[in-house]
Amino acid sequence: MQQPPSLAAPIYRFEHWLSAFLDNRFWKIRLIGLALLISIGSFLVLNSIFIDRGFRYLYEEMIQPGKLDGFFWDDIIRQSEHMFEPNTYEPGTHEANQTFRLTIPMLVYFFRLGVAKLYLLQLVLGFVYLWAVTGIANKVLKDKVLTFYFLTGFTAIYAGIAFFIGYFGHCDGYVFCFMALALYFRNPLLVILFSQLAFWCDERALINSSYIGLWYLLPVLQTVVKTRKFEVRQIPAPLVALVVSVLLYGAVRKWLELTYGMTVGHDASWSARTLAWSMSYVGDKMARGLEGMWLILLAAFWALAVRRQWLELVLLGGAWTLTMVVAVLVADGTRSLSFGFMMFFFAMAIIQRYLTGGQLRLLLLSSIAISLLYSINFP
Repeated sequence: MQQPPSLAAPIYRFEHWLSAFLDNRFWKIRLIGLALLISIGSFLVLNSIFIDRGFRYLYEEMIQPGKLDGFFWDDIIRQSEHMFEPNTYEPGTHEANQTFRLTIPMLVYFFRLGVAKLYLLQLVLGFVYLWAVTGIANKVLKDKVLTFYFLTGFTAIYAGIAFFIGYFGHCDGYVFCFMALALYFRNPLLVILFSQLAFWCDERALINSSYIGLWYLLPVLQTVVKTRKFEVRQIPAPLVALVVSVLLYGAVRKWLELTYGMTVGHDASWSARTLAWSMSYVGDKMARGLEGMWLILLAAFWALAVRRQWLELVLLGGAWTLTMVVAVLVADGTRSLSFGFMMFFFAMAIIQRYLTGGQLRLLLLSSIAISLLYSINFP
């Protein structure tokens, strides 16, 4: 009796072609290009409104900065002219929150950037960002095909494509790139440099720098628990550099407050209204923030719980809980969840450790399918 063809046959044929396609010295470029072709291609085909009411509006903003409400490029340019003056905006507004977000205004000031150049630079840094993410992911998964699956799903959500669709002027493409580079490079000076650039882009980079610290701290803690011995020399230099960077940021920010009177301010009633509104649709807010990539995180936490890896579960669970709490407390949940994108590297390392190759492949393909079918919710 003739056996019916396997339902997985098309996937196997595709993977055979993909393996040959990526067997090249420029495999990273090919992998990123193909992943973006699939994710961005399907995104624009299924959601043409982003072209009409997104990039068309961006063009109008380039021609006449400040013309449209909800676009903040002109605020960045204006801030570059008065970086160290106390703001007069109402507490809780995006403009007021920009007070200590000085990296982009400084780039504008020193390189005389306008809206068009700011967006173009964001695109360039976006490809650098994906280069770093691809390198880290492949180091964890040790398989180019699986890395391709991960990147395709990753670039189908806001965390992976912010540099492209971030035309409002939030400049998340900048900060995500700096955060990834702070993890990609182990040189302490580069860790300080890129973490500082990220911190002064958005305070949420400081909060989510816990993932960079855990990237270096977890192996040390696991060794200490196993051997019951600890020596100072076990502490990695990049971890020390990160701590120094956090302290440096805190000291400089306090100095700016005392010297120039710079402050963000706080409106308790506005925060309460935001929290109430956020809690009214928290399920939708969380789901749409990461879309199908939630499968990877949930599988990782489930694997840790089943295998009783309590140290990893508590530390990573605590860091991710902090990311989610921030996303609930503020209005732009998708953006805030996306700042925790480095959690995916831990998740992949965990599921790569405990799942079979077939299970991991199915998990990644499922996350891609869900993410491609979702329309990215913003903010």
